[in-house]
Parts: sequence; C-alpha cells; structure tokens
Amino acid sequence: MRILFVIDTLGAGGAERSLQEMLPHFRAAGVECKLACFHRRESGVEHLVFRHQDVRMLDDMSNLSKVRELHRLIRAEKFDLVHTTLFEADVLGRIATAGTGARVVTSLVNMAYEPARLEHDVHVDPLRLAVVRALEAGTGLLFADHYHAITHAVKDAAVTYYGVPPRKITVVYRGRDERRLGERTPERRSTVRRELGIPEEAFVVLTAGRQEYQKGQRYLVEAFGSVGASMPGATLVLAGRKGAASAGLHDAIARHGPGNTVRVVGHRDDLPDLMAASDLFVLPSLWEGLGGVLIEAMAMALPIVASDLEAVREATDDGEAALLVPPQDARALSSAILSLERDRERRDELAHRGRALFLSRYTLERSVRGMLHIFERVLERTRRAW
Repeated sequence: MRILFVIDTLGAGGAERSLQEMLPHFRAAGVECKLACFHRRESGVEHLVFRHQDVRMLDDMSNLSKVRELHRLIRAEKFDLVHTTLFEADVLGRIATAGTGARVVTSLVNMAYEPARLEHDVHVDPLRLAVVRALEAGTGLLFADHYHAITHAVKDAAVTYYGVPPRKITVVYRGRDERRLGERTPERRSTVRRELGIPEEAFVVLTAGRQEYQKGQRYLVEAFGSVGASMPGATLVLAGRKGAASAGLHDAIARHGPGNTVRVVGHRDDLPDLMAASDLFVLPSLWEGLGGVLIEAMAMALPIVASDLEAVREATDDGEAALLVPPQDARALSSAILSLERDRERRDELAHRGRALFLSRYTLERSVRGMLHIFERVLERTRRAW
C-alpha cells in the first residue's frame, strides 16, 4: 500500500501531531508513506521534516502549480491512496487525483462551519466562508472515496454542512503515544517549575492552543482576574503560537491578569512538561472538533475544566472526565477553577477518570488500527461500493 499524505502545514497542531505519531506505525505495518506540505511554519516544522525525510514541500508554488505537481507525483510514484487533511490540502489534493486512479480519504478534524465561528471571529467573511464551504463540499462529492472523522460530532457536522452520506464517514478517535508524554511525577513537576520560575506552592492552571478566536483564551484570562483575587499566588500559563486573536488576548491580560499571574510562554515543544508542572488544564474553546490537548491531559492524569461543547462532551465521556462549563462564560470558568482548587479529592477523581478514558479510547495503537482499517477498506472497494 502506497499513500501520499497531503497536509496544509507541518506544525504543532493536533492534526500534524497525530500524523507525526502515526507515520512510523503505518510504515511498520508495510505502508509506504510520503508527505506533501503546502506551508512552512517556523515553530513545530523542522523536527518532523528531519525525522521523516520523505517530505515534498510545495510552499513556493501557486495553487495551480501545486495541483500539477501533486498530480505528477501521484502518477510517477504510483500512489494507491491520497489522504488529505485541512481545507487547502483537501481541495487541491483531491483535484490532483483526477485521472490517476488513486483513491482519496479525507480526515475531518474541526467544526469549521459552526455558527459560533461567524459570531465570534471578526476575520471571517460570511460570503468567503460560503465559497470555501462549497469548494470543500463539491470537491468531496467529486473525488472523496471516504471520510475519517475524529468524533461523532464532527461526523454529524459533515453530514449537515457538506451533505456527505453518513455511510461514507468512519469515526476514529485521535490517539497519543503515552510513552512520549510521560508521567506527572513530583520530580518532573519541581524541575519544570524551577525552569519557569514558578513557586512550588503555586496553584498552576495551564491552557494550550494557538491564539485564535476559536480557543477562547480571553475568557479564561478574564476568569483568572477573579481567581487571582481569591487565590493569591495562582498562576495561569498560556502556551501556543501567536494568531489572529493575539492582540485582543494581550489587551485582556493587561486588564485582568497583570504581573506574574499570567505567563504567556508561546509555542512550546515541551507541552507534556508544562502539563507535568500544572495542577489543572483548562480548554475554554468556543468550538472544537475534539481538542488533541484534552487527550494529552487525560493521558497524563491532569484534571480538566473545559467548555461544554458537543465534541468536548463526547471526548470526555459525557463530561465524566472533565468539569464542563458554558462557553464564553468567564464567571463559570472562575467558579470551576476555584472549586477544584479547594477540592483535591474531586481533582483526583477527574484525573483518574481521564486516565482510564485515555487507556480505553485514545491510545495511539487504537487510532493506528482504525486508520489502517479505513485505508484497507477503501482500496478493497470501488467508489460505488461505499
């Protein structure tokens, strides 16, 4: 089996991390893999490019040239299947397969057309989003043999917004390699805190994600203004690269989280270390497809507070493995953080449930098996057979 994986950007996002971790397992199962990538990102790209040498970078080409080069590559190297992830890769990668005989599988990893996106992201133009949605749906109808969705919530969204028949979508949850993540040991906690200059006795809340409107960090910063007043010495650590919401986020920090109560650490390759140093993980997103960082927090038995979104509720077993609060509600976030700080037994309970859920649902091995099953089924059947 020869597969060309086409992805927008090699970086530190959840989709890229999942692909990076699965590639060695695909190769071990006899799959010949090659990557094609459209954009470079300074953070998070080099380790993957150098670890997996067979990467074709197309970052210096027009869209038409990208399609032509992908088409040439698919034909020249006789790929059986093209796997696409994220919008640009989906559209251009699918078109490039025309006339090659290669099958197409697309991974659906986010809720890009949720009403909350139009409501909160001022950079989104409704007309442009409608055009993008039409391109996504149209090229999928013409070229996609099957879809992989990372949650049932994402599957339902694809049925609603793309018109994809449910039978053409298979849900396989993302997985993480617990060996890479390690454990939250007292020694690791102390070491990382010393490196960050955070006192051993401080209550540390961590959030991680790119600084975009989707991630809702400003509501967490606002909440932490109340947390800091009630719990002096508490520290909020924000990890993630800059994005469209960075300016507003820093304004919120100036208003609600002055001094050392809020630490912006930017993109980090050592997120598991930050989790080991933390007491609580918070995901204040406005919409999500799953939230890969939730999986990592559960794997490391780090208690979680998260927005009560459909995909997050599913990911946390109907909220059994996290304390869920309404999105955009700084007061509810503050109350949840303070209640868990005061209740060690409840934190331990959430940590235990999260770890158990990870082991039963989100291991890397389960994810790899599920994806290989999709690839094998696609190659066994014609498009009409789905």
